[in-house]
Amino acid sequence: MVRLRPATPDDIGFILATERRPGYEPLVGRFAEDVHRANLADDNWLYVIGLDDAGSPQGFAILQDRNKRDGSAFLRRIAVAQAGRGFGRPFLTALIDWVFTDTAVNRFWLSVRDGNTRARHVYASLGLVHEGPEPGDTTSAIMAVTRAAWAARLTAAPGSR
Repeated sequence: MVRLRPATPDDIGFILATERRPGYEPLVGRFAEDVHRANLADDNWLYVIGLDDAGSPQGFAILQDRNKRDGSAFLRRIAVAQAGRGFGRPFLTALIDWVFTDTAVNRFWLSVRDGNTRARHVYASLGLVHEGPEPGDTTSAIMAVTRAAWAARLTAAPGSR
């Protein structure tokens, strides 16, 4: 089970360490500490910490452009402290569920690097569909899921999420 909570400035060390894991920068990206601190203080950004059953932080996500009124939620970044150990998929599932349950958003979207096949597979398995290349970036694509598609998955057979 994954629990979500808003990040605080006390989480900056965890966020910095997670996004700086070997091999993450080309796939996940990173910000300087001062940028994270500024973003945390800006209501246009929402940082979320994913906690395991013991309440320990295992990942973080950043939603950007929250003040846009286009009905979309943009996932700027998601990263887990230990890739390949089964936390990423349930963390993203919990985040998408929260977005569609607790906000008025109609579309959840992200940009994924073309070479990030692991992430693409996870995103597709959660119902995100490839919408095409990211404008101005020939190395990334947009994937998204709508509220209607998310709701349809909830009523589908167990295991489809």
